[in-house]
Amino acid sequence: MKKFFAALAVCTLSINAYAEGSDFEPTTEKALAAGSPAAVLKALDREIYRGNLIAAYRLGLMYRDGTMIPQDPAKARKYLKIAGTDNITRIWYRNGVVEAQYALAVMLQNGIGGKPDASGAESWFIKAAEQGDGRSQLVLAKMYFSGTSVKRNLERAYFWSTLAAGSLSDAAKSESEQLRDQCQQQLQPKDLEKARKLVSIW
Repeated sequence: MKKFFAALAVCTLSINAYAEGSDFEPTTEKALAAGSPAAVLKALDREIYRGNLIAAYRLGLMYRDGTMIPQDPAKARKYLKIAGTDNITRIWYRNGVVEAQYALAVMLQNGIGGKPDASGAESWFIKAAEQGDGRSQLVLAKMYFSGTSVKRNLERAYFWSTLAAGSLSDAAKSESEQLRDQCQQQLQPKDLEKARKLVSIW
């Protein structure tokens, strides 16, 4: 009987989490329309407290850009990290908000809100790229191809440029394809085969 009630409690929590997660965007928009900057901050803080990752993402952007409130890159990093952090216990955004992951990676890469953090930027770009973000996939491909801020790795550059070519369009797609072709020309046959295998099982 105890096991039954424990299972029932878990199911109830999951259903509640699902219901709350499904209204993240509309409740965030409502918070953003709360009126004065102070009222908006209060409304967003309330949403973030209840686990609204979209609210954390939007507040991070506000601090980054100085929209409605004074610009504060350090706080921008803080809230983008909250929004981008993964948590497998969630039903919604269990892998984090991909836009927040990309935005935080760019800030870390360029030292906005603190010292440049190449390792941190790489980590957050990977999180976003693994969720299918073509921009992050292309950035990673460039980083690994050039060896800028990371160890040069043509296999990884080929892998991410190939995925980016499938995710992006227009000029960004062409750039990804050109980078993939350059990697292909420079890779040893056995390393190219290994990289192609990784792409095929992705």
